[in-house]
Amino acid sequence: MQNDFYKTFEKFINPIGYRDGMVINSPFSHLGSEKKLMMVGHNPGGVSKESNTSIKEDWSRHMADPFFNALKEDWDGKEGTHPIQLLNTTLIENTSLNQNDILSTNVYWKRSKNSEQLNVDAILEKNCKDGFLYNLEVHQPDCILFLGHASADIATRWACRSTSLKRPTPFPWGNDQLIKYKKLSFNKIGVFNTVSIPHPSRFRIGENQDRVISILEALNRNGIS
Repeated sequence: MQNDFYKTFEKFINPIGYRDGMVINSPFSHLGSEKKLMMVGHNPGGVSKESNTSIKEDWSRHMADPFFNALKEDWDGKEGTHPIQLLNTTLIENTSLNQNDILSTNVYWKRSKNSEQLNVDAILEKNCKDGFLYNLEVHQPDCILFLGHASADIATRWACRSTSLKRPTPFPWGNDQLIKYKKLSFNKIGVFNTVSIPHPSRFRIGENQDRVISILEALNRNGIS
């Protein structure tokens, strides 16, 4: 199953492989099996020089070492301290999830300092969309956790149908910050419950335990505990 996954996925990578970016953060040894949680950001941000790769280079380093885990490398001046990495650790420490249960990726694989500076052309859009849909098809996550509402909006655009599941719930970080719930349907792939939270780069998990509790409660409402 894994070999088939790699061969198919490389078709999406090759047309945009020369661009700076990252594809999948999770160890490749975990790919090809059903997941409990798919954690999806918008696109890779700026990282230290040692971690700055092209999309093809990122894919190649994972292929060379199937146990390589980008969620533990230096993204933020020190290994494993970026807000997304800390969120991943928090989920593992506070739920029944282990690393093999989580697939971590982005809707777009091209790197930019922030999402506003990301230029999405037709080639990037097509291949990242195809890769996202293929990840759903193969890994069939019980729940999708979107890191930031913008990434959820992109996936909603790619879906054939979307439904708001529940009223948004307040998030303890400003009056306009919410946790949102949707059900997304994709032709011939399936229907998935989703949760979107304010992007972790806008807050620090350790600064307010209420934020951790809010995220865990939102996931629990969607079968992740």
